[in-house]
Amino acid sequence: MTCRDVFFAGVPGAVRLHDCGGLLSALDEFFRLWPHAPRPEGLPSIPGFPGTFPPALHGAAPLLEIAPQGRGYRLRSPWLPAPRHEPSGACLLCSLAIELVAACCHACPRLISLHAAAVRLHGRTLLFCGDNRAGKSTLVARLMADTARGLGDDMLALHQGRIFSFGVAPRLRLPLPPSPALEHLMRDRPGIRDRHYGYLAASPDSLASWGERNRPDAVILLERTPGSRAILLPAPAATGMDNVLSRFLIPDGGAPEVLRLGTQLLDALPCRILRYEDLDEAATLLERQARLLPPAASLPGDFSPATVPPGCHGQPASLPSGGTGDSRTLWQQRPGLSCRQAGQSIFLTDSHGNHIFRLDGTGAVVWQLLSEPLSRDEALALLAETFPDVPQARIRHELGQLFQALFEARLIEKATKSP
Repeated sequence: MTCRDVFFAGVPGAVRLHDCGGLLSALDEFFRLWPHAPRPEGLPSIPGFPGTFPPALHGAAPLLEIAPQGRGYRLRSPWLPAPRHEPSGACLLCSLAIELVAACCHACPRLISLHAAAVRLHGRTLLFCGDNRAGKSTLVARLMADTARGLGDDMLALHQGRIFSFGVAPRLRLPLPPSPALEHLMRDRPGIRDRHYGYLAASPDSLASWGERNRPDAVILLERTPGSRAILLPAPAATGMDNVLSRFLIPDGGAPEVLRLGTQLLDALPCRILRYEDLDEAATLLERQARLLPPAASLPGDFSPATVPPGCHGQPASLPSGGTGDSRTLWQQRPGLSCRQAGQSIFLTDSHGNHIFRLDGTGAVVWQLLSEPLSRDEALALLAETFPDVPQARIRHELGQLFQALFEARLIEKATKSP
């Protein structure tokens, strides 16, 4: 068996290729903008991270392993529950990029992984957030077809108040959406592909290399809406917060810091909704509007790594025993939880710092009341007076569900004294 080790900048271990000599050229081309070499010495490090990884890594056990499996490949990673079979080289390199990003962020706690896209357009850095199939990759590639510089289409990180790029080219779902400019770009710069996806070839002319950092200037929430003309709309505060927070990969115990960072992002940057159907129309609108966005405040550069309270690290997220008792039991907010308000919604973390919850409407009102000891009966009386047209049986049922959910999420505890 022939083994080859490849080391990547920022990754504390080798990618070991078993009998994959034919994959090396594709790997080199795919990761053209992510520095890699047969030995770790001399590879660049993440700014602020203490130096490069030691030469002793050479010859040590690999961090990731790739081997042929049938017509595809098998990928082993400490972040995968089991080895993953990839049916094509394009699928393998996509998964390998994801695992390398995870390794970077695990090695450098100040690097917070972000499932989002970004471009540099007319001197402004636009951060695109959206659900799967919202069009992040195609929009980035379409803007790159004109004058924009791509910073990443799916895998980014935030590092000391700046967007950190990994040098991975956009991956586009095939067939492409109607766009002459995008079709021309794919013909001009074809990368590896299979039946379902095609990559652009990585080029330093139009794509940021690994380690390039840019200060964000605006957050754009993508909404693909059939029949809609391309339009930019102000984003409600809660919508922006919910969308941005859901893009973060929360490290163990890091939910309070992610909540703080999400709040800082939206406090500092204008947030807009881009509603569109036609890709070219959306690109034209952004080209025109990028210069007109209001100036963004600088993000704090001292974002600290996630810290886990003593005794909490690695504890399982099992449900607490028991329930919320009878309706006269007094409850209160657990102390030490991180909490932020956005519009009429409240976002808060659990006591282990691994999850972020959103409370709206009645839930937000009851949460504020729980700053003092409160029973379900007392909450029922207050809400029945506030909403006289709602049947009390319905309020009682919904309060029971709400208190139980707050209890199971470890957001409330039994009050130690009466109000």
